Amino acid sequence: MSISGISIYKKLSIWTQQISKISMLRNRLSQKPISEMSIFKLLENSAQFRLVLVSGLSGLLVWGVLALAPQPLIIKVDGQPMVYRSLFRTVGSVLAAAGVKLGPRDLVQPDLGAMVSRGMVISVNRAVKLRVDVDGRSMLVWSPELPVQEVLQTAQVSLGPMDQVSPSLNQLVAAGTVIKVSRVTQRLVAESYPIPVPVQRTNDQQMEMGQSRLAREGTPGEGQRLLMVAYVNGNPVHQLQISDTVLRSPQSAIMAYGNVTSASRGGQTFHFRNTLEVLATAYSARQGRRAYTGALCQFGEVAVDPRVIPLGTRLYIDGYGYATAEDIGSAIKGNRVDLFFESNWECDRWGLRRTKVYILDD
Repeated sequence: MSISGISIYKKLSIWTQQISKISMLRNRLSQKPISEMSIFKLLENSAQFRLVLVSGLSGLLVWGVLALAPQPLIIKVDGQPMVYRSLFRTVGSVLAAAGVKLGPRDLVQPDLGAMVSRGMVISVNRAVKLRVDVDGRSMLVWSPELPVQEVLQTAQVSLGPMDQVSPSLNQLVAAGTVIKVSRVTQRLVAESYPIPVPVQRTNDQQMEMGQSRLAREGTPGEGQRLLMVAYVNGNPVHQLQISDTVLRSPQSAIMAYGNVTSASRGGQTFHFRNTLEVLATAYSARQGRRAYTGALCQFGEVAVDPRVIPLGTRLYIDGYGYATAEDIGSAIKGNRVDLFFESNWECDRWGLRRTKVYILDD
């Protein structure tokens, strides 16, 4: 009941009580002889009755007029206020009378069924169109300008404890807002990996310098790392190593390296600092031609790759003899040499063969 209705009720109650008293007085007078004093009191009470009756009717009229008068209200639509007077008693009927059309997602405060009162502020927050990207799909959502968290709850999007949301949960949405939800999870992952074979070096007094052989094969080991991996939308983005355990230790390989620095050929002994296994070809040139270093081309001159054998290096080549690195060639790359012969016949006889080159001491 409104305040005006309660006041009218109180006035009518007082008026009814006064009428009851006058009725009781009239009944007592009808049972007794009427004296001058009784008549005077009757007239006096009748005057009081008329006064109370007039007062009650006047109050009823005044409060009735006030109760039926249009109530002044303030209606705010998207923050824009307007003053409105209405005889309707619920928020929904007032908005309908004011011509405010509501969409299914518009937010009205107080509720549509709430009773209106003088000076009440009715707020209408229009729904706007926005997008929610979550779990690999996009949803179009209509929502009032509420915080992101409330929009996600309305769209029935649940959040995990580590999920990331952009914009932030407490930011108000606006028309065209795109809300992105990134699912963040963590998982322990056991990762196995091979442990490389360590190599031990040993000298072999039976092999020439520059030569090597595998004296013993090794076996790789196995290790296991325990990782905490963070995933964003299913993709790993970060990992933290928790532990590292050796499951099987590796066994070392043994490489034997030559330690012999002298050799004999044709009864002559020479000393060397290294040996190379090479692919050797042969070439000839007209008389008087000079090599890359400017030396005359003659037997004992060899073309080399300077990155492997520096120019000017003294050599001994099995099957050829003593030589000096004096020339280069476009096809001579890596462990390859080209030997000079005086005639094409000698070149053909040499052909293409593998041989050993000794890098002689200076």
